[in-house]
Amino acid sequence: MRRLPLGLVPLLVLVVAWEMTARAGVYSNALFPAPAEVASVFIDEWRLLLRHTEASVLRVVVGVGLAFITAVPLGLVVGRYPTVDRLMDWTIQIFRCFPAIALIPLAIMFFGIGDRPAIVLIWFASFWPLLISTIFGVRNVERTLLAVAQVARASDLLVLRDILLPNALPSILTGFRLATGAGWLTVVTAEMMAVKSGLGYMILYAQMVFRPDEVVAGILIIGTIGLVFDQMIHLLRRYFCRWQDGLVMAP
Repeated sequence: MRRLPLGLVPLLVLVVAWEMTARAGVYSNALFPAPAEVASVFIDEWRLLLRHTEASVLRVVVGVGLAFITAVPLGLVVGRYPTVDRLMDWTIQIFRCFPAIALIPLAIMFFGIGDRPAIVLIWFASFWPLLISTIFGVRNVERTLLAVAQVARASDLLVLRDILLPNALPSILTGFRLATGAGWLTVVTAEMMAVKSGLGYMILYAQMVFRPDEVVAGILIIGTIGLVFDQMIHLLRRYFCRWQDGLVMAP
């Protein structure tokens, strides 16, 4: 909360610059709506905005959730066992370089039009940041902890659950933040191509019927919800990783 007023300063500057540019007539109002015109969209068409926002948020939650429950266990195993790492490394490096947007035609061919291709694309885009961050977190666990566990003859399951997972959690949650951002960007793109609802679809349709105020309103909602998701995960990281207080520079 102490950071909130300071974080609002650049946003207020942008709004003022937006209003001044609109009043100066640099661009036609038909192309560059003023803040008041965009605000009227939130007032007059809030049901439409709410319906499309709910559709997009649901897809992101499902897709990123599936990525979390698949990427984290695999990342723990790959980071823990060098043999599995050597086996999977090339595959991971190849597939993580595929842009999700390039897979939209394949997703439509295999899953048709609707929620399924969008969720699959979100899962794909979110999977790799989570996987890489989990592997990185496991590899940075202190060797002393593993040596003590080996001397105590701890089982592999106990080492994964009680040593590797807690110590890798800061990296995992950082990857979760990146994955959520990637999923949110992907859902907008996927909705422009493969879905008939959501903010991406709304923005594309508004562009087709020449409603720049709706386009800007959709963009503002995307940015705001992205910020909300990021701050929620940031709060989770501060809570679950509070043992790091005083040990690292990150607040």
